[in-house]
Amino acid sequence: MKSKNILIVEDNELNRKLFENLIGQIWNYQSATNGLEAIEKVKSQDFDLILMDIQMPHLDGISTLNQIRNESLASCPIIAVTAYADESDRKAFLTQGFDEFITKPIRPREFIEIVQGFINKPLQSETEQDSVELKDVILDSDVVEQLGKYNKPEMIKQVYLDFVLESKTILHQIREQLSSQQEEDIPASLHILKGNSGTLGANRLFLATQKTEIAAKNGNMEEFRIQFENLQKEFESFHKYLNEATIFEP
Repeated sequence: MKSKNILIVEDNELNRKLFENLIGQIWNYQSATNGLEAIEKVKSQDFDLILMDIQMPHLDGISTLNQIRNESLASCPIIAVTAYADESDRKAFLTQGFDEFITKPIRPREFIEIVQGFINKPLQSETEQDSVELKDVILDSDVVEQLGKYNKPEMIKQVYLDFVLESKTILHQIREQLSSQQEEDIPASLHILKGNSGTLGANRLFLATQKTEIAAKNGNMEEFRIQFENLQKEFESFHKYLNEATIFEP
């Protein structure tokens, strides 16, 4: 299976590392941080599958797909990976020329099964189904267990440590946006935090971020400040839990 080569195109560093860790245990991979980098890579080597983020700087995922197809740079399947869609948008992505799409936050088992379906190398069958209902927990052990099927414990822990650092940066950025009256930029920052916390099973943090994002999008700053204060408390709870957790020990 390691003979297969997958291109991961993702501008978000945490998401990219997570995809690399999941993919890298089973297949070879290359990574690009935007569409322009992806174009250069497909010009120089062959890939069996491309995972394409949609919202990227310099050249977005749809424009990158169009250039690859119009210039016949690659004939392999290309899967859209996006936080800005749900199942009802499937037809639109397929019409654009994608072979499939995956929504963020990803569910690791489902993510791997979709990829392996296109790679045509069946993995050991899984009979369990992922639950779409979030558990009321700081960290969902089921998500950690799923990630652990494809990675070493120390690699998984590093992903979570990177998430903590990125979350601190985002929360600091939001506080600066508040103080400089740049409220219109806050939902985009929250959207990144929401997606990453959902992917990693930081359920209470995800739900707190979701409520804060809704308030910010609605322009309800009084409600936003209440929810943002709760969000910061949930992050501190998650950080403390992570420092004390033994879940990553082999």
